Amino acid sequence: MTCWPLLRSAGLFWYSSPNGRLVHTAGRWYAGVIQVMGRVLGRVSKGMPAMQPSFAAVRERYLEELIEHEWYDVRTFGKKQRQEMAAPEYLVELLQYGHVTAVEMHSHTPRSDGLIVPERISAWTHALYKKGYFRHEHLAVPLVVMVTDHDYIYTSSDLQAIAYEEGLTFLPSTEVSTEHGHVLYYGSHPEIVHTLELSKPQLSVKPGGPEFFDMVQALDGGVAIPAHPYRETSLLRTLPGDEIAPMLVAVEILNGKTPADQNRAAIDYARQHGLRGVGGSDAHQMSRLYSYLTLFDGPIHGLDDLVLALRQGDYFPVHGEHLRFKEA
Repeated sequence: MTCWPLLRSAGLFWYSSPNGRLVHTAGRWYAGVIQVMGRVLGRVSKGMPAMQPSFAAVRERYLEELIEHEWYDVRTFGKKQRQEMAAPEYLVELLQYGHVTAVEMHSHTPRSDGLIVPERISAWTHALYKKGYFRHEHLAVPLVVMVTDHDYIYTSSDLQAIAYEEGLTFLPSTEVSTEHGHVLYYGSHPEIVHTLELSKPQLSVKPGGPEFFDMVQALDGGVAIPAHPYRETSLLRTLPGDEIAPMLVAVEILNGKTPADQNRAAIDYARQHGLRGVGGSDAHQMSRLYSYLTLFDGPIHGLDDLVLALRQGDYFPVHGEHLRFKEA
């Protein structure tokens, strides 16, 4: 049951916009987050059981600091910069007490233009575990890797045949080349796969951007999200943003191959239109995998879970270094 007095005192209000999306009111929400977190710390100091951190409160605080500290800048992946970064304590607390899943939303294999062989991801991930990423002491964050090759979608059986590291899941999706830019498609509706010939490594039927969004929505066939929308020739460089916004559930606001100003433009667009944001590495080589991920409030075991979470759940993108829980 929603505790409205607590939300009111914290300044955490949302209203429903004309297009049905949840839009945050301006004003005191940041102070509200501090108040809520302060109450949690107060309970601990008095010897009372700690309250589970609010996923929504952590999301809002992280997104504010994402802008303040420019974590959207891919230059933060330099060795020196990475060594200086540490996981925010409030984020670690959420991961300790909440049922959170980290999802790599954007990666490429040799089926299109990548160098990442799926069978090697498990070994790479295990090596990262040893360095303190995703796991440390009693903390273990479940991982999902979305394989999003250009204009090709793996079958579920292809990926299920891979020997997984414990806590690691591979799921198929794709990055569709539309006439107006690349779109991440999370789904596997048979009609979409057949119409766009996504079972072949090269797209022979290139849809228009709005037409593709309409197709996915009409068939209830998954979720389509603009990839790196402010790159040259990408969706929001080629189509009016105000006209596209009503078609969208979310936008890729953190992309590991995109310059800072373009990531920042995507962040501003999502905030302006009340859209959620996702993050992915857009990795074409193993060393860039997990540079950005998206945290979901709850388990993601399959593609249906992901689609439902994107439509109805809570999530936010994070810098991969903030999922490293001990010093390098």
